Amino acid sequence: MKKNIIALAVAAAIAAPAAAVADTTLYGKIHASYDFFGGDTADNADYSLASNSSRIGIKGKEAISDNLSLIYQWENELDWGGTKDAGLKSSDTRNTYVGFAGGWGTMYVGAHDTPFKEVRGKYDLFGDTVGDARSILRGRAVETTGNNWDQRYNNTLAYVTPDMGGFQAKLSYISDTEDLNNETDAYSASAGYEIGGFGIIAGYEQHNREEVAGEEDDQSSYRVAAQYKFAGFKVMGLYQGVENVNYLTESQARAAGTLGGDMDMYGAGAAYSFGKSTIKAHYFTASDVDSMDDTGAELWAIGYDYKLSKQTKVYAAFANMSNDSAIAEYAVGYKTGHGQTVPNDGTNGNDNNAFSLGVVHKF
Repeated sequence: MKKNIIALAVAAAIAAPAAAVADTTLYGKIHASYDFFGGDTADNADYSLASNSSRIGIKGKEAISDNLSLIYQWENELDWGGTKDAGLKSSDTRNTYVGFAGGWGTMYVGAHDTPFKEVRGKYDLFGDTVGDARSILRGRAVETTGNNWDQRYNNTLAYVTPDMGGFQAKLSYISDTEDLNNETDAYSASAGYEIGGFGIIAGYEQHNREEVAGEEDDQSSYRVAAQYKFAGFKVMGLYQGVENVNYLTESQARAAGTLGGDMDMYGAGAAYSFGKSTIKAHYFTASDVDSMDDTGAELWAIGYDYKLSKQTKVYAAFANMSNDSAIAEYAVGYKTGHGQTVPNDGTNGNDNNAFSLGVVHKF
């Protein structure tokens, strides 16, 4: 009898820590690819390994009361040996936050993707690969200082409504975007509706900064995306408009001889899944910036995915970027979740492309 009591006590002692972390989940994604770059670049024979936003994290929830739970998440990027930062391994913090949730919705603080960024995430057929639509949508016409969308910010305070029959809205305020003096901040919001195989979502984001003589104090962007799934097919489309590129109106930019004013980006894509296979393609384009002609670009990508299991797939993808002849320097993979970009010697109007073989495993 004493032995049974001791055994039960030991079992309880072992089980207690497990129960304490029962609502904490370890998760991650391994996404490695080998890329072959080409096009009108200084060295069009480069090839390298990419980590494509591989990540590991923990997330959890603790019930405080019937309608209140503490939620938390820590997520870090993993680098499998690519050259994201000039050959240096990175361990960037991804969405990491703490907050509360209940029937009234979710509120959290920390580092997180903006609602505006998340609009694209669900509608990009080549996210985190060489064909990632962000190489167009983030607005690179040159290395601009004030035209950088699809961000993950620290200092984020956010609220997410509950799912109301397929409708959900998200709001966030970022108190510091570029400094520690509260002189730059941002607002971001989205609202979407999904029913059956149809989904539509819209987002808006505004960046604010301290006053600069002869320039604007804010710039903004809005995007609308929709998709429809039926009989193995998925079709999608996305439009984005940007106002006050580089915090300049068109007239201000023309007077300064630089880029400014407004610009548009839009794209469409389709995928078809059959058995364990999926074939897909999309096309995105950026218009000229108002103040200067021939500053746009076009991206197209094609790919094939094959599921090895529920959690693992392999793929092949090819992406091509065509730049206009003025000062357009868009590049496949630039400032995207892919983590690398095709080499560019800085010559205006260069075209570039990449072929990629990859594997994705989620756990």
